[in-house]
Amino acid sequence: MSAEVFSESLSFASLKRRATSARSFRVRIPSSNSTSFVPENTIVIDLPANLQNQYFNMNQLYIKMTVTSTAAYTLDRCGALGFIRRLQISTAGAQICDINNYNVLACAMIDTSADPSWLGSFGKTLIGTIGDALTGAQIPIGSTTFCIPLVLNPLAQTTPHRMIPAFGLAGLQIRLTLDSEANAVKAAEAPGLSFSGVECVAYMTELSAASQALVNGATGGKYNILATSWMQSGATLAAGVNSVTANLGFSVSSCERIVSCARPSGQINSQNLYSLGNRGTAGLQEYSYLIANEQFPARPILVGDRGAESLAELMVANHSLVDFSRGGAFASGYQGVAGRGYGQTQFSGVDPAAAKADAFMLVGAVGSGSTAGSAAQLLTAAALGDPVTGDATASDVGTYQNSVEMESGISDGKSNVIYSGISTIASTVQWRGIYGAHASAFDLDFFCQFTVLLSLDTSAGGSGVWSVSV
Repeated sequence: MSAEVFSESLSFASLKRRATSARSFRVRIPSSNSTSFVPENTIVIDLPANLQNQYFNMNQLYIKMTVTSTAAYTLDRCGALGFIRRLQISTAGAQICDINNYNVLACAMIDTSADPSWLGSFGKTLIGTIGDALTGAQIPIGSTTFCIPLVLNPLAQTTPHRMIPAFGLAGLQIRLTLDSEANAVKAAEAPGLSFSGVECVAYMTELSAASQALVNGATGGKYNILATSWMQSGATLAAGVNSVTANLGFSVSSCERIVSCARPSGQINSQNLYSLGNRGTAGLQEYSYLIANEQFPARPILVGDRGAESLAELMVANHSLVDFSRGGAFASGYQGVAGRGYGQTQFSGVDPAAAKADAFMLVGAVGSGSTAGSAAQLLTAAALGDPVTGDATASDVGTYQNSVEMESGISDGKSNVIYSGISTIASTVQWRGIYGAHASAFDLDFFCQFTVLLSLDTSAGGSGVWSVSV
């Protein structure tokens, strides 16, 4: 029989131990290629290197920018993250991540992971989100400053959390390619966006020489970090086509999951429509992936009229199926023109009994030409119009997305010693989707979440620069 012990509430001997000698400080790193930008420009930020005993805490990094407009505009659901179409991080010529349609993925991840209370409070001030609406904030004419947490940044998604050494001989470079203003925002007229005062705000930790010597002794001067990264692939679904087999080209050692979404092609790059978060089903009936001639999952996932199985598999892939404490931004229905919102079932001028549609399963936007789905899935233009102007052409599609878990289950996705995803190196990765009737074309986005290994060898004979393995 094991010895008896006191509960923690009755233990008075344990005290926090003093940390190693170190200091933390804030740095501001301006963009290195220009001081002002316009839509579709690329912002370059070069993080410093060769800093003795210093580390970046990438969880505390954000991008500060001032956006000036000549006309009012409304942000999409992901707020100021919508300005960024592509995120690239590299070092010494090696690519750590390259996420095209970054703002589309960010919007999808916000919908699955961000609590509406955060969106309506911290997120509202930082990036211009709204707690229980299907749009972002309305921004008036003039200048607005945003502080954008760089979500989906692999250097902030290490397993477990690691500080990033800043004493490599080659620095890290962040490249942010801005989207067109027609994609990034919705406006009655072109807002003439410009970006200034762009800088990266980061926190660093500097160890004392003695403390760094202890780290060197434990690591041998070799730093290996596992991180979570993303890559994108795209395909198209032509109007009226009922099946798609798309080669995605993902080639990685550990594919953890694939997220997929569909956006009406006619609403993309349209100034008076939302282009990023307007995701629909396109009449999707079932889907699966084929990897190395093996189907994942073994039986295709059925969407159904309510999308329950599809949503369950999405939450499995997000490791949140039994986490009732964490909210998401999926809508259970729309409110009417006077303030459309999540979880609302009252529609202005619409029979509530007929209007209890699930925004997760809205099939198509008004004006997109999509007519698939039951009456419970499709609402009238009046019900879906812009919450401020009542513009019926400015409706969203919905919040639908899907995901398939690719991990073995040996790891919970947070292990620093186990690769548990599927290797797709030298394999063909295919999407197989079966669709019902849909009168519109859709752009399909696929995002692969995978594990990347970052290595820095500062030992005698080591290169002193980061290497990247996927």
